[in-house]
Amino acid sequence: MDIATGAMNTLLPKLGELVVGEYKLQKGVKGEIQELEKELRSMTAALRKVAEVPVDQLDELVRIWARDVRELSYDIEDAVDTIMLQGIRHEPTMPFSIKGFIDRTINLFQMAATNHQIHNVTKDIMDQVKMVNERRKRYKIDEVSNRPIVETIDPRLEGMYTRAAQLVGIDGPKNELAKRLLEQEGLSRKQSNIISIVGFGGLGKTTLANSLLQDLKEQFDCHFFVSISFSPDIKKIFKNILVQLDENKYGHIDESWEIKLLIDKIIEFLKNRRCLCVIDDLWKELPWDTIKLALQDGNHGSKIIITTRNKAVAEYVGGGIYELKPLSTDNSRELFYKRIFESADDCPPDLSKVTGKILKKCGGVPLAIITTASLLANKPRCSVEWEKVNSSIRSGSENSHPMETMNTILRFSYNDLPFHLKTCLLSLSKYPEDQMIRKDVLVWSWIAEGFITPSGSSLQETGDGYFNELINRSLIQPVNRKDPFYVLGEMEVYACQLHDMVLELIIKLSAEEGFVTASLSDGDQAGASSLHQREIIRRLSLHNSSNTDASINERKLLSKVRSLYVFGHADLMMPSLSEFCVLRVLQLENCSGLDNNHLKDICKLYLLKFLRLQGLKVTELPESIGKLESLETLDIRGADDESVIMLPLSFGKLGKLVRLHAERVELPDGVSLENMKSLRELVGICPTLHAVTEIGKLGGLKALEIAIKEEPESSTGNWKELIGTCLQMCSSSLQVLVLRVPLRYLYFQNFMAHVPTGLRTYMCSGYFDEFPRWIDPSFSYLTVLSIRLLNVHVQPEHLDKLAELPSLRFLRIQVLGLSPRQEKLVIHSSPSAFPCLTDLRILCQLMFLKFEPGAMPKLGRLCLRFDARRTNEHFRTNNFDYGFENLPSLRHVVIVLNILALNWAEHTEAQDAIRKTINNHPNHPSLHFSY
Repeated sequence: MDIATGAMNTLLPKLGELVVGEYKLQKGVKGEIQELEKELRSMTAALRKVAEVPVDQLDELVRIWARDVRELSYDIEDAVDTIMLQGIRHEPTMPFSIKGFIDRTINLFQMAATNHQIHNVTKDIMDQVKMVNERRKRYKIDEVSNRPIVETIDPRLEGMYTRAAQLVGIDGPKNELAKRLLEQEGLSRKQSNIISIVGFGGLGKTTLANSLLQDLKEQFDCHFFVSISFSPDIKKIFKNILVQLDENKYGHIDESWEIKLLIDKIIEFLKNRRCLCVIDDLWKELPWDTIKLALQDGNHGSKIIITTRNKAVAEYVGGGIYELKPLSTDNSRELFYKRIFESADDCPPDLSKVTGKILKKCGGVPLAIITTASLLANKPRCSVEWEKVNSSIRSGSENSHPMETMNTILRFSYNDLPFHLKTCLLSLSKYPEDQMIRKDVLVWSWIAEGFITPSGSSLQETGDGYFNELINRSLIQPVNRKDPFYVLGEMEVYACQLHDMVLELIIKLSAEEGFVTASLSDGDQAGASSLHQREIIRRLSLHNSSNTDASINERKLLSKVRSLYVFGHADLMMPSLSEFCVLRVLQLENCSGLDNNHLKDICKLYLLKFLRLQGLKVTELPESIGKLESLETLDIRGADDESVIMLPLSFGKLGKLVRLHAERVELPDGVSLENMKSLRELVGICPTLHAVTEIGKLGGLKALEIAIKEEPESSTGNWKELIGTCLQMCSSSLQVLVLRVPLRYLYFQNFMAHVPTGLRTYMCSGYFDEFPRWIDPSFSYLTVLSIRLLNVHVQPEHLDKLAELPSLRFLRIQVLGLSPRQEKLVIHSSPSAFPCLTDLRILCQLMFLKFEPGAMPKLGRLCLRFDARRTNEHFRTNNFDYGFENLPSLRHVVIVLNILALNWAEHTEAQDAIRKTINNHPNHPSLHFSY
């Protein structure tokens, strides 16, 4: 139902633009459109009420009504987009066909779009809207939100009563949490007495917190355990706390007690007492603001354990954060077997392989393992039956109680999402299992589909926020780059993956809503079988199949497809593009066999906003690309590093293009970029004199990545001078500058004389032969800096320069070819030094840092390279003093050990020395070794 709300939110602003824009509509036609807009706003208000009720608790008639509204809004939007595009071009519109109530206007749309024709279209639409509104009144839609929501049994209840002997893989996390809680006894009262356990639903947070409570409660004067849930009754929670604290006194609390009195009673009881408190399943910040009022004691050693799925909630609460990880493969198998057999030895050998498949889908999530094992416990112990269950996990066809329990937990997370995040999450149902999903590609597709609600920030920034919120809610799993010193990356989360159980849920929900139609590699369609009879497809996803398109084409369901995704060999799977009249998104993930002949009909996709051709291996793009006048994103990354794609002469006609991302592209002579007023991101452009001249005309360009080709300088001219000229010409707007340079090139300072002072990100894969002279406090917006130095000794004055950058958040320095004379550098404490730095990466095995107290107060991630032998020498002489304990915000440490010419004993000794130092840090930061 939230999808319908999102569809309306996309449509309504366009109707407003149609009225006030430059479309020369007569007064009467404008009035009709305004009346239509009024009716749709009323329907949107009703949809919002429907969206407040979990979808599985809605009456079937209400669900049908909301689905019809969504389909109606899509058809209206298709018509409006076509009118607006034709109005801009002032020429006859392209062929356009949509079913139902707009069928009678097809011939009219093939002629000039006059006011009379728009009037006829509007009249047909209004007739349909009135019919839908009549059903709204008949079904009493507006009364939906006033109906009571059915309470369900909390499926987490079992975790409260699981015997300790049945728990698997819990000892490590429990011991670490106990150590962190009790170690704080001797610390100053400034240390927080709160620890939040954060993790995906079903990961075992409740079980872990309860087990910890049982182990430690004897060391406290009193204790309690309360669950909050996403719709908490605060008064009931406070009564529960009082009953657990003193059942004899508070076993029969007067119902008239108000919240303030309950808080006062709790404060009074806890006075001078040491209490162990567990606040389980905290979904939002607001309940905590009230609950904490009763837990104000901080002078007697009380401890608070919180469990939450939302990391943002844990950060809001404050204190320590423990991110619970999935079970290991061995622990997963042990837990699985415990639910089915007396012991692991009782498992027949022929079931081992299918067990591995099932456990892979469970992803180490205890609840997923337990519910799946419970299902199998009641089935014959043969591989055929277990393979059926393995397949059912994907298709969702198994309706046994354990699976319903797992789905109930996942639906809790889904139902708590605001409508815009529900839509974004459901859109991930287009991806195959185990697919790594790039963050930028995902957000760009959300923008093109209209899933992002405009706010004070840009659509890109808002979309990034949506992505991060889904991570914080543990619904998608973040993916970081494996190499901590990847020279052209910020090392923040750049992609995500879906847990198989989450994917199963959103495929099912998507199928119920008709949101995405996914055709799988076996020719089946993901989700409900009713999809085979569905007449309308809005979003089509093809997975590794060469025959799927035939069955779809036979049903002639492509005319209303808004998004097409192909995962596999696009040249074998892609239907004819001429069939797609209203396509907005075209995402092809393997274009290695694609040629321009496959793209010959791309010029007909007039409404296309997002085009991704991953791995394209053509030498030039077709001229027809220039006819995509609605295109906003062109992504042709994934080609060979050495290949260069020539842009077409028509490229300059893409007036709405916002971003071009490629490995290496070249701009042909004769192409003018002067009219590309919307272009903000140009990634992978090869520097030529013509390209540099045209880039200088892009007054709004914000991000520029220049890719130097592996060719002698004589073939491209003096590229250093070209880049310098380019920076000088676009210095007013540029915020992100990335220079991708072959390693054999060495930078000199003279060509970097015109670095824009408004720069926010600077990254370079080439080497400087001296510390960059242009770095100074005038770069007040610079937040990301990544540089490489060759035979340069980093001096204290260099660090002072960097420390004066007021906004610097991420700093990476790589030094090559340094002699052993590099001295230890001290990071001094100063209120103005590195005030915002959260991520520091120094790749220089002979550089030694010392952090003084108060230095880098916000540094959370530290990556250093150590020479293992020198590390051992320093540790033996008590000279291993980096001052890590003086970094109050440190959470993650990555150490790269140089182990050349070392035996394994020296390597292990160095590891132990570093581990001992890091373990003494009060935050207990994570430690990872890389080689």
